[in-house]
Amino acid sequence: MFGKPLQIRWVAVTAALTLGVLLFANVLYQEQAKAAPLERALETVPGVTAVQVQREDGRWRVRVQLGAVDLLPATYQALRERADRHLGLGRYELELVDRRTPELEKAFYEVSYFVEEGRSRGDYARAAQQVAAAGRRLGLDRARLYVDAEFLYLELARGDGVLYAVMPLRPPQEVTGR
Repeated sequence: MFGKPLQIRWVAVTAALTLGVLLFANVLYQEQAKAAPLERALETVPGVTAVQVQREDGRWRVRVQLGAVDLLPATYQALRERADRHLGLGRYELELVDRRTPELEKAFYEVSYFVEEGRSRGDYARAAQQVAAAGRRLGLDRARLYVDAEFLYLELARGDGVLYAVMPLRPPQEVTGR
């Protein structure tokens, strides 16, 4: 009399656990099914040396390690187009990994004033000239500032080191407390 209901419970528990494991495996498979083709697509972009695509907190994180690139805006746009196609517009965070050195980080902070001034005044030609002049003064091999309709691109290089920074052209509105 007690044996039949106990068997039914064990069957129900086993079925529920099996269904849970299968659903979890399906989610993992679908995530990997999106990540692997995107990684292969991004690796074809010139200058890309490594790619890592992960799902973190419900959002895709795409980390791309760059070597030397000819034109940073073109490289960045190629990466975004491929990621948009595989993951969907705005469903990921694109992170560039470069070979920055302490010297390049110091140079970044020295030229960031010109970048921010160019962004606030809209005088990108002057900002680009100032960045190039500062790069020469600091002994850099390259110090370039590019602009397109969405982003400012900063490239600083010396020797084997390179620092890439991509910033929104129009930063989000600041929120201040009262």
